[in-house]
Amino acid sequence: MADGHNQSAPNVLDRAVETMAVIGFTGLVIIAFMTLIDVSMRYLGFPRIPGLHDIEEIAYAVVIASCFPAGLKKGNAVTVRILGKLLGPRAHSWLDVIGSLFMLTFFTLVAWQFVVLAIDYSSNGRTTSTLEWPVGPIWVMVSLVVMTCVGVQAWVLCDTWKTAWKGKPLDHQAESL
Repeated sequence: MADGHNQSAPNVLDRAVETMAVIGFTGLVIIAFMTLIDVSMRYLGFPRIPGLHDIEEIAYAVVIASCFPAGLKKGNAVTVRILGKLLGPRAHSWLDVIGSLFMLTFFTLVAWQFVVLAIDYSSNGRTTSTLEWPVGPIWVMVSLVVMTCVGVQAWVLCDTWKTAWKGKPLDHQAESL
């Protein structure tokens, strides 16, 4: 940053969320490959891979959740920028602050519900259907990842607010409708 702010925190955050996303994407590729093998084996008359459904059941939650922090950090949320374009760059920046605040509120509520779910699954001893693996620890991990989303979005909100306060246009404001 040209204004003298410490860039190490954003760089560490970027690396952390990208690493989470890479792990998630790698997990997705592994799940897809296992599904391909399972379907191919069944096509050839072999039985399905025992417990694959259980593995997919717990892996999808981790894979999907691990991609959210990177998406939030990069600003890949669905936004409607037409009003901001009409009102000008300064208003556009403040509308982005409001959007970031709503996104933070949303992920805070989602994280809270995931924690409630993880507590419920852990305390009731929920398991997968075939392999009977406990699912509570997986949902605790997913909850931690979603709580990471809250932290990432809080950082995004602070960054968006600082940019709006300075009256600078955000990077996306130069893009077309």
